[in-house]
Amino acid sequence: MKWILPCLLFAACQSAAAEPKPLIRAHAHNDYYHKRPLLDALANSFCSVEADVFLKDGQLLVGHFSFELKKERSLETLYLSPLAKRVKANGGSVYKSRAPFHLMIDFKTDGPATYAVLKPLLEKYRFMLTAFTADTTKVGAVTIVISGSRPRAAMEQDAKRLAGYDG
Repeated sequence: MKWILPCLLFAACQSAAAEPKPLIRAHAHNDYYHKRPLLDALANSFCSVEADVFLKDGQLLVGHFSFELKKERSLETLYLSPLAKRVKANGGSVYKSRAPFHLMIDFKTDGPATYAVLKPLLEKYRFMLTAFTADTTKVGAVTIVISGSRPRAAMEQDAKRLAGYDG
């Protein structure tokens, strides 16, 4: 009887510390408009986030319109690097529950040119990304999906790639 209160307190602490159930169907459209891009979506357990990307001066910058672009708001800084830290901290997954996570990258500039810059950037994060071949998919912690001016023909020519395409 004297153990009931300590047991109830322990159970309450455990449920308070538990990660909320990831929202598999929740998508953060134009996520970069949030005060904390990506981080707000993760705090709310979203499993899909979208970033619009422009190729400007050899960098992949995030924004909906070209006049919004700032060199400190790159795809790597706002999305890839924070996701990598989280995947490492969670033992190989964005969420401890191992829920799938999608990063949709909407190309706003020329598809082949933008993809040519994206490919080597994604290689730095290969350890966490879903990998595709013509007939296989090796699921990673993060699946990249290219939309917008996607270079479908160029992507299909890659024997191995770290991004799928929309449509």
